[in-house]
Amino acid sequence: MLIGDLKKSLILALLLMGFTSIVAQVVLIREFLVTFSGNELAIGLILANWLILESLGSLLSGRIADKVRGNVGIYAATQLIISAYLPAAIYLTRTFKNIIGSAPGEGVGLFPIFYGSLFILAPLSLSDGAQFSFGCRLYSLVTKREAPAIGRVYLYEAGGSIAGGLAFTFLFLPYFHSIQIALGIAVINILSALLLLTSFKTGAEIPSGISKQRRSGRAFAITISLFLLLAALYLSFSAGADRIHYGSLRRQWSGQDLKAYENSIYGNVTVTQRDKQLTFFDNGIPLLSTPNPDIARIEELVHLPLLFHPQPKKVLLLSGGAGGVLREILKHPVERIDYAELDPLIIHLARKFTSPLTDYELNNPRVNTEYVDGRLFVKRTKKSYDLVFINLPQPSTLQLNRFYTKEFFQEVRRILKEGGLMVISAPGSLSYLSEELKLVNACLFNSLQEVYSYIRPIPGEPNLFLASTSADITIIKPITIIQRFNERSLMTELLTDFHIKYKLKEKREQWLLESIVSGEEIKNNKDLHPLGLWYNLTLWHALFSPGLTGVIRLIDQVKLWMPLLLLALFALVFIKVSRRSPKLKKALIPLALTSTGFGGMVFDLVLILAFQSLYGYVFQMIGLLIAAFMVGLILGGLGMIRYMERRESSLPLLLRLELLLVLYAAVFPVVLILLHSYINVSSVFRSAPALLLLLNMITGLLVGMEFPLANRIYLSSQSEADELSRAAGTLYASDLVGAWSGAMIASVILIPVLGVLNTCVLVAFLKLTSLILLATGK
Repeated sequence: MLIGDLKKSLILALLLMGFTSIVAQVVLIREFLVTFSGNELAIGLILANWLILESLGSLLSGRIADKVRGNVGIYAATQLIISAYLPAAIYLTRTFKNIIGSAPGEGVGLFPIFYGSLFILAPLSLSDGAQFSFGCRLYSLVTKREAPAIGRVYLYEAGGSIAGGLAFTFLFLPYFHSIQIALGIAVINILSALLLLTSFKTGAEIPSGISKQRRSGRAFAITISLFLLLAALYLSFSAGADRIHYGSLRRQWSGQDLKAYENSIYGNVTVTQRDKQLTFFDNGIPLLSTPNPDIARIEELVHLPLLFHPQPKKVLLLSGGAGGVLREILKHPVERIDYAELDPLIIHLARKFTSPLTDYELNNPRVNTEYVDGRLFVKRTKKSYDLVFINLPQPSTLQLNRFYTKEFFQEVRRILKEGGLMVISAPGSLSYLSEELKLVNACLFNSLQEVYSYIRPIPGEPNLFLASTSADITIIKPITIIQRFNERSLMTELLTDFHIKYKLKEKREQWLLESIVSGEEIKNNKDLHPLGLWYNLTLWHALFSPGLTGVIRLIDQVKLWMPLLLLALFALVFIKVSRRSPKLKKALIPLALTSTGFGGMVFDLVLILAFQSLYGYVFQMIGLLIAAFMVGLILGGLGMIRYMERRESSLPLLLRLELLLVLYAAVFPVVLILLHSYINVSSVFRSAPALLLLLNMITGLLVGMEFPLANRIYLSSQSEADELSRAAGTLYASDLVGAWSGAMIASVILIPVLGVLNTCVLVAFLKLTSLILLATGK
């Protein structure tokens, strides 16, 4: 009975390894997004750190798993470490800004995101990586089948990941907060550890290679497990989980009174209070403040554009309406204001935490509130408007950047009346524009020029850009604006005749245009090439990490031909050196897996970021997107294992699979571009999420097919018999190193700087290089 009991307990533990990994990743990614102000590029950095630490854990444990005999106890110990640390990781993530001395709502650069997530994830990821190597060793000893063990464990992990992604999306996310989820994960991991530790029956025969733990040692491990289990259960079913949850949130938002903390499909919305002032945050970014708003900014944002229109009747306001902006618009003779937010939950909370100001704004009969994503409203509406205000924070995230792209500007143009205006803002200065400020403004200005014939800049802090298809906005004089200001009898606190004349000085406008329109070519901001996000990140780095300014500017100069040239040189050098050193050829299989891991992660990230650019609610869908990848992974792995059971695995089969990956990398961007081109067709818009999930599943299918095949070929070339755990650690680490480099390089450089199309071209060339090396090296 020992073998059967241990095998069942082990399979459950291996499935739980994938389940725990995916849930922990998604929970922490969501927490990091709030901490790091919704920057989706942080997803790539977080995944990169998880993978490199997991790779390190797998590689190091693979060196010792064949030599130690207490594999069951060590595996159970990793489960206990994960169980105890996951709630602590959530707490550390939420309080990270306090640790580094950053205020709530304050942006941070990519470097703090990198080292912060690296530090916080280390215990989890190292333990997760060690589980794979020890799991492979245990599975081979229990089943007495070495070669298929790595592939089987890989598939069990993927199967658990699928279950984890689905459970998180449809069960955990709607009903539990992060601490409750972490405690639930702890309970099932501790139970699994207890099953493993108690699988040995007294007097039973023990498989060769598995030591029977000393009775005292096993009793101690079981005692620790029971203690942790009771603690987790007590916290889960008492008020303890809520105390930890809200205690960590109060520390995260220290210095402010936390009034609300809620999640929607678009992200997290937090409401804080200081004195009597309420501030609403979306994914950590301040969106509106009431009852005392920034009146100087609001009066300039609202009144100047409205005064450029002779008779504004219908206005569309996208975001930031409650808390002053709606009130100022209502001072004009408008008939109707349609108001949509970045996240409809913001409006619900604005109604919940009402003030005389927001009550007046949201209940005014001329204000029509739309509880829908702003971009989706623009896409679907049949109405037309005299003015459209894009009152959003700067494009510091992909969710925000999608409101500053050429494609969105085209959608807005479709709903503008003849002579209508679109209004956006950009960070500015009244005295000096740094190089980073110039790049941000130039990128947005050039994107506007691609769509609108006439643009009127209004310098300030921030700069305003009025865009129209009518030349009237470029020729209207300040005297006319002042005349309309007086005719409408506008009651303002700071805006006066003199202020209007000062803001609209021709010399100031000319200075701004000359500053941002230079001989240097600045590309447009697009959905699938988010340069607006990249330039905004360069600005953040200049402000908060000035020491990295040189590196950021160097990255900005990267062109597609540069990495392509490096790959070609690497291939030539490798082929030449390997002819003199045959031992180097042993690295071909790990290199192939590294390149496949790189490509798989890049495609996964591209699809995650493409979904965010098109729909804006990857906060909810990330679990499903990762689960779809894992479904493909398990299908591809199982299919290849069964194929290899019937036929001899060979290098030609691996070469054909590498060629298939090259072709997929070439077709992948074409599908995305076609999808994006027809996204305004309602049937395409509705079916696109399913197509993106399918693409991610196909990506996982191809990656999953290669791992067991490469594993079989690699093991057959080893001379030593007892090399299973070492091989498992090496191959798994190769796969993870590739995925790590893909996540790191794609999120920081490739996608924002080169764009989706060029990134996919690079992956295709990388896999072509791998194919050539394999074909010439054997």
